[in-house]
Amino acid sequence: MKKFSSFEYCGITLSPLWVIFNNQWKPPLSPLLFTTFLARFNTVFELRCFSHNNRKGETTLELVEKEVGEKTIRSYVFNLAQFLSYLEECHLEHNTPDMHSSTSCSERFVNHYLNKVLASRLLAPGSLDAHRSALTAYFNFCHYMEFGPRMMLSLDRKTRQEVANNSEKPNYIKYVTRNYRRNLLIHCHTLAEKLMMRLGFAVGLRTSELTGLTTKGLAPLFTQLEASEFTHVEQFKYWLKGCYTKGGRSRWIYFDRELLSDMQRYYKTERQWVIDQTKSTEDTFFLRTDNGGLGKRISAEQGTNVFKKRASSAGLNPQLSFHDLRHTFATELFHEEITGPDGRETRSESAALIVVAQRLGHAFTKSGHAPPVTTRYIRMRVQMLELEGEL
Repeated sequence: MKKFSSFEYCGITLSPLWVIFNNQWKPPLSPLLFTTFLARFNTVFELRCFSHNNRKGETTLELVEKEVGEKTIRSYVFNLAQFLSYLEECHLEHNTPDMHSSTSCSERFVNHYLNKVLASRLLAPGSLDAHRSALTAYFNFCHYMEFGPRMMLSLDRKTRQEVANNSEKPNYIKYVTRNYRRNLLIHCHTLAEKLMMRLGFAVGLRTSELTGLTTKGLAPLFTQLEASEFTHVEQFKYWLKGCYTKGGRSRWIYFDRELLSDMQRYYKTERQWVIDQTKSTEDTFFLRTDNGGLGKRISAEQGTNVFKKRASSAGLNPQLSFHDLRHTFATELFHEEITGPDGRETRSESAALIVVAQRLGHAFTKSGHAPPVTTRYIRMRVQMLELEGEL
């Protein structure tokens, strides 16, 4: 599998383009068409049920397009490559069709792979769901393009339990206490590193979303920060474009005055030093300072890389990640939304969850409620209060 950061064909730029190869470095055609489609349109096909307004109450299943983000695409391609590698294994051992014939696989065979083969190889139920989503997206694409039949892929409850039993990773609370956050910032080497960490737990950004901060977008906020008519403002909002977010959903994010002031200080000092050294014209707010990439835009993994280096010396649980700073932000936001100044609950959980979902960029249900992924913060709030000694 190889990633082409910018591939141009017939005047169309595909960025990034993932290509899966076999052992002879030959790409199978159907997976290549699938990854090219992902690079070109950032969409997959999902099966939806539509009801008809007639006396018989008839329903039909149709494939409709669904937009996906770059990280999801990467997950789909990686997990599809795993499946194609399994086809190669079967081909060598039993002379069955290889990865070039993936569209000839039966529904029964693919479900066997999900529920039997992966059950013995994976260590986390979440990984199992990721594999099913990837294969569903691939075979839905093949069906839409009339390469193969429609497939209904499912995971058995026993399979999930078996994968869960395989996991030796102990559970941990995805919340970073205030004390550990202070230690984390103390061990950061630069102002840029401190800001990245704070943007995780004070704003709720994903590591990839750090690349969505631009000097062009922040310049008006820096102007407001110094303007007399904005002295009463404590929260400054920034429009984070969907091309930088998971799922492609744009949203408002908010910086408090102290954080924005420190961001402006970085802009005038550390970042300006990089500009002076390299004459860089990059508009990305954060710039690389390493010798090999001085002045270039940071990668989507920069927040994660910094966190791993500084969290270890700060004494944080090694299982924690940069993404857990986002969980920390959401947990505290939910607590703030649900309680009044005296600490008593003043709002309903559903109302508070809507605010959290908006700030995190989660997609709402058809009924307008926060999705299930947001409701985890009800339980995490209790865990937060226990860790902070407030229960």
